[in-house]
Amino acid sequence: MTPARLRWGTLMVTFGLLLLLRNLGTLSDDFWVDLLIYFPIVLILIGIEKIFTKSRLQFISYFTSFLLLVGGIGIAFYSSWNDHEGSFFSQTSHRVDFDPEVKKLSAVLKLGETDLTIRDSGDDLVFGQFDRFTQKPRISYSVEQQEAKLVYTARRGGRLGGAITINTGEDQDWYIQFSDRVPLDLECYSEDSDIHLNLSTTPLKRLKLNTDDAHIYLKLGKMEPVVTVVVLGDQSDLKLRMPESVGLRMSDNDYRSYLTKVGLIETEDGTFVTKGIDTLITTIELDLDEHLSSFSVDRF
Repeated sequence: MTPARLRWGTLMVTFGLLLLLRNLGTLSDDFWVDLLIYFPIVLILIGIEKIFTKSRLQFISYFTSFLLLVGGIGIAFYSSWNDHEGSFFSQTSHRVDFDPEVKKLSAVLKLGETDLTIRDSGDDLVFGQFDRFTQKPRISYSVEQQEAKLVYTARRGGRLGGAITINTGEDQDWYIQFSDRVPLDLECYSEDSDIHLNLSTTPLKRLKLNTDDAHIYLKLGKMEPVVTVVVLGDQSDLKLRMPESVGLRMSDNDYRSYLTKVGLIETEDGTFVTKGIDTLITTIELDLDEHLSSFSVDRF
């Protein structure tokens, strides 16, 4: 048997097994995309086969067929079982049920150039939806000493790992919802993203945004007595919305004229505060990067 005959036979067996397992419900449709991403490996293995055919190391040519079989099935199982929900043409999702033992949630979102929308809070600890063509982010989740730690990391290359670009005509977004009962410590890192954060019903304690060239809409509420917000980013713009009954404290003189215009009072230590801030139930401690392109605050 020649290495080429073994290779074609192995490929037929591999795809036959994958189709059978998919029809039996063992595998989801998501693995087809990942097989397409890693298809260049097939060409590499065929090249190795051709190099060592009819040489003293011909056994390597036969071994490449074994790698095709094991690699193809391994990628298919990893793609189908790695927390994917939904089919190839749908959004995938990630859900963490509410756990009464969890007293704090620390979340880090590494967006890359992906857009982000955080909706009103919900019953789950975390619920996220991701456009399939951006690929689902790498997800890390653990619980230590009643603190849940979550990390979403955008995959390199964005759509289909950068191998193929599919334009659906729609924005590529992550849609995320956090618990309405568990205090949240949130960090977001991105570049050239649209970030829409509705956290008015989320018990947010701390928010850090490190975003360059981003458009940020941030809506905060009064779920926690003190909310710390740090916004860093070169040439990003921020629009902040907050309730009338929530106080604001800032320690940055770069926005002095604007803060005075919207009614904040400058104190002896150089900070700007809402009038009567000591009598208000909730205070937002806001620290802004001097390199932001614009900043505005609105009340509701």
